[in-house]
Amino acid sequence: MLKFLKIIQPLLLVLTLVACDRNVVYDESHRIDEEGWEASNKLVFNYDADDTSSTYLCCFDIRNCDDYPYSNVYFNIKTIYPDGAVAVDTNLQFILAEKDGRWLGRESGRYIDGRYPFCFFKFPQRGSYQFVVSHAMRDTVLTGIRDVSFVILRQ
Repeated sequence: MLKFLKIIQPLLLVLTLVACDRNVVYDESHRIDEEGWEASNKLVFNYDADDTSSTYLCCFDIRNCDDYPYSNVYFNIKTIYPDGAVAVDTNLQFILAEKDGRWLGRESGRYIDGRYPFCFFKFPQRGSYQFVVSHAMRDTVLTGIRDVSFVILRQ
């Protein structure tokens, strides 16, 4: 399964980057403090779903510095449904660089911007969804990540 994900993730990245902006139904960004992203600092994204029949692609747009010390980042995501149900996904890995150190995203100065798809989702209920994101790296304070955006694209 890991081999499959390593093959499919770059393909999804390319497909997502060329997707038309008109497919974006939600895009919210959080700037990370220059001092670092504390593991206890949760990023909260709220989305009001009114369409329960379409399939959506959920992605993170991650901006990191060129001196980010790792080639990947792990996130924990808690999804709170309109009825109060909770789903938790832990240790979702996003590959930011090739094994040889080349960044996968678009470089602009000292920043690298990448879009990282992580799931196809069909909202089962109408109403307000909350996505709570924290990093799951070993460092308590993660340096080098500058912005994290949650993006939802209609497929």
